[in-house]
Amino acid sequence: MGRLLARRIDQDHMTEAENTPSRRTRRSAVETPYTLSMGVVAGIPIRLHYSFLLVLAWIAFVSSGPDRLMGVLTVIGIFTCIVLHELGHSLVAQRYGIEVSEIVLYPIGGVARMQKLPAPHAELWIALAGPAVNVVIASILYAALHFSGGLAPWDQVWLTPGHFWQKILYSNALLIGFNMIPAFPMDGGRVLRALLALGLGETRATEIAAYIGQVLALVMGLVGIWSGFNIVLVLIAIFIFMAAGQEAAMYRGKAFLEGLLARDGMITELKTLTVGETLGDAQELLLHTSQTDFPVLHGEEVVGLLSRISLFQNLRDKGADEYVAGAMERDFPTASPDDDLQELAADMQSNQTSCVIVMQEGRLLGMVTMENLAELLILRQIMQRSAVTRGA
Repeated sequence: MGRLLARRIDQDHMTEAENTPSRRTRRSAVETPYTLSMGVVAGIPIRLHYSFLLVLAWIAFVSSGPDRLMGVLTVIGIFTCIVLHELGHSLVAQRYGIEVSEIVLYPIGGVARMQKLPAPHAELWIALAGPAVNVVIASILYAALHFSGGLAPWDQVWLTPGHFWQKILYSNALLIGFNMIPAFPMDGGRVLRALLALGLGETRATEIAAYIGQVLALVMGLVGIWSGFNIVLVLIAIFIFMAAGQEAAMYRGKAFLEGLLARDGMITELKTLTVGETLGDAQELLLHTSQTDFPVLHGEEVVGLLSRISLFQNLRDKGADEYVAGAMERDFPTASPDDDLQELAADMQSNQTSCVIVMQEGRLLGMVTMENLAELLILRQIMQRSAVTRGA
């Protein structure tokens, strides 16, 4: 239900005269751009955003001698704890059947990108799992340092060289405290939303948690400006404010799509291409219609999808006389007309998919696009407001 399925045609056995059977598989999520792969844990790719390297370079630049190496190692140690924090979220999510596309590390923290939104009871445990990892790390370090007599005071740790493990201990304590602030999008805000959703519903609970998060962000931003323009605090405040607003909007959209099927949100008047047509023909369709993606047919079977980006790239590289069959995507997302539109939209957003071809028993019925979904959301929002106004 509501899953993106992909159709793969074996390129080595496909010709314009063949009708090669295809198999349906889930399209893998698109990886975050400008990232460096750091490996895979439990099937989850871990990636480092290139901007993180600037942090290490800055620390190395402003430090000198032993402090330079200690500063770099401390940052690496803290972000290792952040990776473990995100793995805590991710592994619990997997236990609830939620696929995790990747974990990405940014200079301001980590993000575990999940394929779908969890139910409230699942989100509660997923949100708690991350800080729980930091509690375990901090407890082990505290016990080891306490019994070894190596636990130094807070101010001495940060103002004097060395004290690597103490810095990691205190950093984990800060991560616990910061993440458990009951304001969205921190883990504490997700815990608050999960608890509120049990009685108020997901949309209302998200709006409350997002509002608290945005108020907190405004306060943090003002404090950052008044304290001599603390750029780090201001950037964190901007991130929290935007993330809270985006999450609230996403859940409002989810609520508007509740109860709808793919057939309710698909475009049925489609322009299609055949494998024997050229990119010049596709160019004409793009210019004279509102479509940006075109199903490609071999007879009556859908064998590919030509997107606007692929059309542009192949026109540039191969010219207008190139056949559509050589430029189309053979791994494309499909759905059944009875798939849940709410879940389908979440999958499209997670996989950064611009459209999904709706098919039944191999027959093309229509296409769901992000543009059409946006229009549907606006129309349903207008209808809801109109109904409230009439009721008043």
